[in-house]
Amino acid sequence: MSLADKVLKGDEKSAARLISLIEEGEEEGYEALRLLFPHTGRAHVIGITGPAGSGKSTVTGHVAVQFAAQGFRVGVIAIDPTSMRGKGALLGDRVRMKEAEKTGGIFIRSMAHRGYPGGVARAATGAAYVLEGLGKNLIIVESVGAGQSDKALFLLADTVITLLTPDYGDEIQLLKAGLLEIGDIIVVNKKDKPGAEDAWRELLHRCGRLTEQGWLTPVLLTRADRNEGIDALLQAVQSHWRFLKESTTWKQQKQEKITSFTSSLLKEELWKRFLEQQATTAQFERVMQDVQAGRKDPYTAVDALLESITPVVERKGRKEQTKGTGRGKKGLKN
Repeated sequence: MSLADKVLKGDEKSAARLISLIEEGEEEGYEALRLLFPHTGRAHVIGITGPAGSGKSTVTGHVAVQFAAQGFRVGVIAIDPTSMRGKGALLGDRVRMKEAEKTGGIFIRSMAHRGYPGGVARAATGAAYVLEGLGKNLIIVESVGAGQSDKALFLLADTVITLLTPDYGDEIQLLKAGLLEIGDIIVVNKKDKPGAEDAWRELLHRCGRLTEQGWLTPVLLTRADRNEGIDALLQAVQSHWRFLKESTTWKQQKQEKITSFTSSLLKEELWKRFLEQQATTAQFERVMQDVQAGRKDPYTAVDALLESITPVVERKGRKEQTKGTGRGKKGLKN
């Protein structure tokens, strides 16, 4: 029996092994994903994001437990930041999800984001497919919470919960982060802290309005450490899911999201293969030495490297397209 077949029959050990294979980029893992893909696309994927210390893990744990109590088959993907130097990750989300771990039927997988841009691990989408193949119909993805780069979650999740605290920062920083833009539900956690109600009122004024799609964004107050306000959060999540299923544009939005995510993976894979092929070449090393010594600027260096791998015909076509647009070398001097 194949690994994919075992997952489809509900074998959690096989699911855990398959996610590990995907994390490591093993071909066996991707082959199993190809077999699982036709069985995906029906689960409700919930993304939870927000700044560090906003209580994402605690909220995730309570939401998972309460949805499981309602009969949902819940899976959790918790993503931790990777150390820039040691390349390791604490994976400490599990510490705050003890209740969820004790609850039968909740599958929890922690993973390091390994530098993947957007606050979502490269393997997170694959893991979501695996969990859906395992039979989970509600999947929660807790992102790293990387602020303005934390937008890839939008491409993965159906419902995004943006979690903030009363001291979220000034208005400009908040808008710059883009967290409000991607949130379908806004939550001010730690409502016992000073300024919580003021923050809630300010966000309600700014965000509590109809979106272009016709969704009225809820702004909620919670205290996750005491499980306060979580019932209202679950109701908002279910309301948004009903709204999506009744929407005439939801299918199109799903298609646009998967296309965007596929493009992101393509860019990353192209970069990875480029480095594998070029990083050890003499020209690559020479160009990098020129940049380090200040003899060449990074833009010219990139152009030189692309010139070495791009066919002449394609290169000429690209130069013709940029002629007169200000994107060529002459344009850079102006």
